[in-house]
Amino acid sequence: MIATQRTERPRAGALQHAYHRLRDIPLPTYWPLLAAVALGLALRLIIWRGPLHQLANDEVEYVTVARDLLAGRGWVFYDHYPWLRAPLYNLFLAASLWLAQGNLHLAALPNILLSTANIALVARLAHRLVGRRAALLAGMIMAVLWTNVTFASLYMAETLCTFWLTAGMLCLLRWARGRRAGASLWWLVAGGTALALAALTRSAVLPFVGLSAVWLALQHQRGAGQWRRVAAPAALLLAAALTIAPWAARNYLAYGRVIPIETGLGYNMWAFNEPREELPAIGRALKQIANPAERNDYAMARGMERLREDPAILARKLWPNWVYLTRIKPIEDRFVLESYYLDVALPQFVAGIVLDDMLYLAVALGALAGLLWRPTHAALARARRGRALAWAASPKALALLWLGSSIGSMLLTHGEGRYRHFLFPVLIPYAAWAMRSLRPRWRGLGAATLARPAAFALCAGLLALAVLPTYPYAWAGQNLARGGRQLAGNVALAFGSQQAALDLYRQAAEQSQSSDAFRRLGDLAQRLGMPEQAEQAYRKSRSLARMWVAPSASLANLLRAKGDAAQAVDAFDGFHSDERDMLDWSWRNLPVADRSALDVGDGLDFGYVSGVYPAEQTQGATARWTNGRALLRLSAGAGPVRLRIRMAAPHPTGQVAATVCRGATCQEVALDPTWRVYTLFFPASSDMVEIRSPTFQGGDRTLGVLLDWADLTPEPGQLASEER
Repeated sequence: MIATQRTERPRAGALQHAYHRLRDIPLPTYWPLLAAVALGLALRLIIWRGPLHQLANDEVEYVTVARDLLAGRGWVFYDHYPWLRAPLYNLFLAASLWLAQGNLHLAALPNILLSTANIALVARLAHRLVGRRAALLAGMIMAVLWTNVTFASLYMAETLCTFWLTAGMLCLLRWARGRRAGASLWWLVAGGTALALAALTRSAVLPFVGLSAVWLALQHQRGAGQWRRVAAPAALLLAAALTIAPWAARNYLAYGRVIPIETGLGYNMWAFNEPREELPAIGRALKQIANPAERNDYAMARGMERLREDPAILARKLWPNWVYLTRIKPIEDRFVLESYYLDVALPQFVAGIVLDDMLYLAVALGALAGLLWRPTHAALARARRGRALAWAASPKALALLWLGSSIGSMLLTHGEGRYRHFLFPVLIPYAAWAMRSLRPRWRGLGAATLARPAAFALCAGLLALAVLPTYPYAWAGQNLARGGRQLAGNVALAFGSQQAALDLYRQAAEQSQSSDAFRRLGDLAQRLGMPEQAEQAYRKSRSLARMWVAPSASLANLLRAKGDAAQAVDAFDGFHSDERDMLDWSWRNLPVADRSALDVGDGLDFGYVSGVYPAEQTQGATARWTNGRALLRLSAGAGPVRLRIRMAAPHPTGQVAATVCRGATCQEVALDPTWRVYTLFFPASSDMVEIRSPTFQGGDRTLGVLLDWADLTPEPGQLASEER
């Protein structure tokens, strides 16, 4: 017998193998998910593309800490703060700011990408939990749920935590599904790392890491070797511990005590257990303690002291925290707005009602039905173990462990509506399954046990009792009525009925008594050539929101156009605390008249200048520093022009060169430390003049050059530039 040599085909690499698997998937399988991801990204970018929104809630803290980290000041913010925060989102935001070169608006883009990735992750998690058919619907719900859409543009930790939590659960379920075929423990290492990163974002995930280890221990049959029972949870816990260890070691070196993640529990124990002190007093007391570990010990001791006095506090707080968690509340950042004095446009408000309020309730009720009626996986039902043990090792049990641990911690400590964000990755898959698969099963419920319908009725009743009585019906009705009248006014204006449009805008303003509605009424009256009515509306708007720059700027712009310079300067001064807000808002929003000359810093330059700091007296003139890139709105006809501009550059390095541009034409000018008038000639171009220059750090400001005044005059045929 002649032996034949067997040749084996070389095995393809992992990337090539993945490519062939993806190529072999039928188009209808993944195109709907790609469409959901694309839709989700589009919605998130639509919300983000407007001006930078006003920071609210924890955003102020996160942005401050991120900027401290970039400036090399470390975690100094928490030296005098009621608690030490989990670090990961602060580091993520600092990295985003670094990538965006300090531009806070652009720094939201990585978070938007994470939020978009969460669509695919939740769809994949739904595939593991409830099957492929429901996974596509889960991805679509995740894409359009307005909570996810708006939080993508907020500087908050919820999106990052959702990413790591969902990724961690996916790794655990992937290992459990392939354990009979010898799935690699590296899936559990990845899962433990991801869950630990979620805990380093929001420490409420930490108990779930331990519960996940228990769930993993139940995966092996009773006859399996003891090492198999130990290896899986050990791999998860070891990976999680090694991920958390660097931050815990840093805390030990900084504070002399082991703080695994954060110290918020101590604050919650004191502040949310019916304290005798007011919350501001608690905050002031904790800020006096420099060491976060000692601060936490003190707060925990005060909280436990109160609980020993009255243990029934824990029982009394359950229902209020349930209400706080489940209710629908119009908080500031519910709609991402440049200023929270602004009214929400009707399309955006309706989207919030439908895709946030209504969809949230549909997801909550659908998830409840899905968790009750979704059968346990058939393979587990046939396992050679007791029914209870088989159920405890099911994917549904892992989902319930997360829901139970997170909701339980919120009820016992502190609940807020935004914390629902962490529940959606599990709720949405079961809601999607119920929406797709449960409807044909309702007929058989009459013959089945009443336990599940009774449980559904009880939980749905608890949800309804928390949501329906607390829903802000008056707020919703007022916004719908105002937005409807303004929309009708726009339609009337489009058809040429100016008086009808003005009447509808006036009705909307008087009905809502909103500062923004009166400001919009003034804008319309000014556009229609009714300055007296416009001024009256602006003054009413200003009286309703004295600290908001918009009505002051609109009134000042009207007075400036009428020639009343003194009153215009007074109105531009406003009641706000930072002149930069007035500069920024006026540049973006004021409809200014054409000007060929500008006295920078005279109190009447708002709307004509951008990229500058508040006016100051320097070198005998009232001027403004630029931030390295200033823009001026100057107009002198369509032909060639002569630009005269008075500038100075008292830089610590001596003489610097600035680049002055008008349209596509740029010229470089060597600037002296003292005032000098520079004359430049430009061909026909746009009305925008740009001044770019090197910068230096002056305190907390990045300073470029000083601007005093500028003017444009038509100069046909001139080609040279000069200075004097």
